Amino acid sequence: MSSNSKLPPISVIGGHQMGIDTATIRASAHGLTQPAASASRINQTANDALAAAANLPRIPAVEALIQSLLTLQQAAADTSSHIAVLRRKLLTTADRYENSEARSRKYISSLDSFPLLVLGGGMIGTLAWKEWDKKLAADPLWINRPTWWNDNPLLAFIGNANQEYHGMLLAFPSAALAGDIKQSRGPSSIKVAPKIGGKRSKLPVPLDAYGLVNQFNQAKAYQDHGEIRVVKYRTGKKIAWRVDIRGTQVWSARGPHPQDMRTNLQTNASGLAGSSDMTKAVTRALDQAGYHRGQPVELIGHSQGGAVAAQMGSNPYLAKKYNVKSVVTMGSNIGSFRPARGVHMVALENGADVVPRLDGRANSNVPNLTTVQTYKDHQSLGANHSKELYAQIAKAWQRSGDGDYYRFVEARNRNLGINKSTTASAQSFVVNRVEAPQPKSSKAFEKLVQSWGKS
Repeated sequence: MSSNSKLPPISVIGGHQMGIDTATIRASAHGLTQPAASASRINQTANDALAAAANLPRIPAVEALIQSLLTLQQAAADTSSHIAVLRRKLLTTADRYENSEARSRKYISSLDSFPLLVLGGGMIGTLAWKEWDKKLAADPLWINRPTWWNDNPLLAFIGNANQEYHGMLLAFPSAALAGDIKQSRGPSSIKVAPKIGGKRSKLPVPLDAYGLVNQFNQAKAYQDHGEIRVVKYRTGKKIAWRVDIRGTQVWSARGPHPQDMRTNLQTNASGLAGSSDMTKAVTRALDQAGYHRGQPVELIGHSQGGAVAAQMGSNPYLAKKYNVKSVVTMGSNIGSFRPARGVHMVALENGADVVPRLDGRANSNVPNLTTVQTYKDHQSLGANHSKELYAQIAKAWQRSGDGDYYRFVEARNRNLGINKSTTASAQSFVVNRVEAPQPKSSKAFEKLVQSWGKS
């Protein structure tokens, strides 16, 4: 809970809540890089000195020097070896803890397969289950899902649906309606271009959660086009990126504005409708801004924008292609999404805000997804959903002393390579949906919209 009475009280769900901050363990491991490099340089210096001493006369003083250099060389080599072993053990410890924690949350559990194996296989099934259980107990790392599972959208959807099957009651109708709109309107494409007259602007670099949320761009709404802001971080020669994705701007399912109800249906469909129009817009804006593969990316969005960010951050292909490291959502319905491997997702939610509940599912309780909640009812849909309220939730989390907050910030800043010397510049991009010149059946679409409005 937050200790500051002026800030909303918060509760934290998911993340690492069993008393061990793996970010600290990993930071300690990465902190050994410099000592290891120093030991390596000493070893090389001693080796060079030995090569030079070999040409000197073998008088007692030289013999003593050579012996000292050999001792120094051995000590440096031993130090390098010990540091490498310690670093590997620290990283392994963090991996094992995180996987053990995931197991404790029944991310994968031997008990899940117990009824099927025992009832279906009798004695053989019982023995098979015991071997499976022993394997998990002996090596928690083994519960990592293989690549073929993580990279398969259908299996990922089935896994999510298994957690909270009632979310499918909303996912399937959303997917069906998004499909009907696509069929009735014909194929469409997304057009992204730098905003005319919109020059790059310099920004301060946010190094904490409140600064990040407070700086999020809540741009002016336009009826005929959407907008995305791309922020470029530069630290020396290293480049990282941030994309600000705002929420729904128009309440129609057709037209040139992609930040609309059609995109809402696409994100609410739990991947059944494929990627949304706005995920395509985000990737194209990054490409046009100058993104190069391998450069780290963070995504932040409010309302629909958060759902789009989560959709991209949970897609194994897109998360890997654009090296997505962190996702922050504000008042977004993201229960259908689980972060892809290597992505840390933070969801800020107000229990009095209806939007996070539109998908009918609670957020997944997994280590790489942290949900920070409050309940603040201002008796207004807009006030309960405002970006300003979510900035206050971020500040309350920052001041709460929660260990997962420090884990997120440390990992975010390290993964993006940003610090106090980093500079940032922002560029806005205009986004349009271009409909097919001749829809297959405009009457069918009109009928669909009318029936949807009556329901």
